[in-house]
Amino acid sequence: MRLPKAFRQLTLVFLVALLLYAPQTAAQEARFRLGQRFYAVGGKSYAMDAAPYVAAGRTYVPVRYLALAIEVPEAGIRWDGAARTVTLQKGDVTLRLQVGSKTMEISKAGSAPVSLLMEVVPQMKAGRLYLPARYVAWGLGYTTAWEAATRTVVLRPGAVPVAQALRFDPNPVAPEGALTIIAQISGPVTGAPVVRLRGVGGPASQEPLDGYWRNRDQITLRPAGPDEWGVGCVAPATVGIYPATVTADGLTFTAPDWLLKVYPEGFLNQPGYATPEEAIRARFARDFAGCTLKTLTPRLLLPEDKRDPAYHKLFLITYYQPYAGPILPPGTHTYCYYVLRDGPGGLWRVLSGGTGP
Repeated sequence: MRLPKAFRQLTLVFLVALLLYAPQTAAQEARFRLGQRFYAVGGKSYAMDAAPYVAAGRTYVPVRYLALAIEVPEAGIRWDGAARTVTLQKGDVTLRLQVGSKTMEISKAGSAPVSLLMEVVPQMKAGRLYLPARYVAWGLGYTTAWEAATRTVVLRPGAVPVAQALRFDPNPVAPEGALTIIAQISGPVTGAPVVRLRGVGGPASQEPLDGYWRNRDQITLRPAGPDEWGVGCVAPATVGIYPATVTADGLTFTAPDWLLKVYPEGFLNQPGYATPEEAIRARFARDFAGCTLKTLTPRLLLPEDKRDPAYHKLFLITYYQPYAGPILPPGTHTYCYYVLRDGPGGLWRVLSGGTGP
């Protein structure tokens, strides 16, 4: 029996609408078993030409199959042989990993890139790139589990926390000045996040300041609003630049501009220079009028100085003084200058000088 034309047309419209507006297939569980050249997604098996393995306590999976299993399209997998870097793009999230590097960059549309610090590095094996499954899965919205009985790593869709921004207010701040820290963290956070400052020196203070920090290298944050964690505290007493990390539920993030700057009053008012040597020569001309700079030699920071040498440098100079001064007679003398750079790509300024470091 032939159906009426109007009914056939209505059915066609319904089917088209069903195709256009049907919900997308939900992401499915992926499973990789050690030593096996196949993996499973949603209960279906797929062949691989290489097998996962364990190194340094982490499961490594061939990059292409790991990416495909967690729904990265073929076009979203890119390898730069010159830079030895792989890029994985899924929707508005992009991951970048480099062979031998413990840093995985996470970029999300509309947000500045951040880096997830890994315990292990991507590896090349028999000409093939392997990635640590745990970190790549986390970066693309999957949780991980380990089934010891079957030696299988299981990747399941599920949100993990990502620290997207870190703000210090004010920044720069005076030594031991009042300071507010705010971290923006997306995704579920089950424990209190921690901010750590590299270079403060020594473990956390035992002072009973209830979350305040005075010469501490870490501080615990508290809920401060939707996707925000923060605290008011006291800045370190020692002048310097301190790169920061945010750790949430065992994941540690950082970014190049996550820097706490502790400067003495008026420090940025003095002229800045492209190199530390230029800054020292200009300062020497003011400090030692009529004297001749003979040598300018970089020195290692003192062993107890844990501040980042990318921003802090120590120099020893020798100079000739042709006259008798209040303390020193005529002759060749030595002096030290400590210089500080105002962040990545910033200018160098002399922080202090003296007869010894």
